[in-house]
Order: sequence, then C-alpha cells, then structure tokens
Amino acid sequence: MYMESLESRVTRLENLMGVLAEKQARLDDVLVVLTEAQIRTQEQFQETERRFQETDRRFQQIEQRFRDTDRRFQEIEQRFRDTDQRFRDTDQRIDKLVSAIGEFIRRSSSPG
Repeated sequence: MYMESLESRVTRLENLMGVLAEKQARLDDVLVVLTEAQIRTQEQFQETERRFQETDRRFQQIEQRFRDTDRRFQEIEQRFRDTDQRFRDTDQRIDKLVSAIGEFIRRSSSPG
C-alpha cells in the first residue's frame, strides 16, 4: 500500500509539474505580449514627444512671424504719422505763404 501511495503521489507530482510547466509557458507568452506592448507604448510616447516638439517649433515660428508682422505694422504706423506730420507742416507753410502773398498784394496795390 505504501508503494501504491508513493506511485500515486509521484503521478500527481508529475501531473502537477505538467500543469505548472503549461502555466509557465502561458506566463512566458503573456510576458512576451506585455513586453511587445510596452515597446509599442514607448515608441508611441517617443513619436508623441517628437510631434509635440515639432508643434512647439512651429508655434515658435508662428510667434516669431507675429512679432515680425507687428514690428512691420508699427513701422508703417510710424511712417503714416511722419507723413501726416509732414502734410500738416506743408499745409502750415502754404497757409503762411498764401498769407504773405496776400499781404504783399495788399501792400503793392494800396496807394501810398
């Protein structure tokens, strides 16, 4: 009876070892899948980071263009102000010239 009990124990141990080996193989398969998923996730994170950097670079370029455009607009506004001031100065000179001509004509045409 002791031998039979020992044989049945050995058989159960062998069966258990087979089950454990099968489960270990499944675990190995799962680890492979998880590892591949982790690699893909890291690659996606790297690609996302690359895209964020590219987007940031483009935003910086756009921001620089806005600054350049704003600077140009300010220069144009200053030119308009300068031109407007020159026109006002010219108008004042013309007014003075017309007054002077009028005064000259009055003095020239008055008897005296």
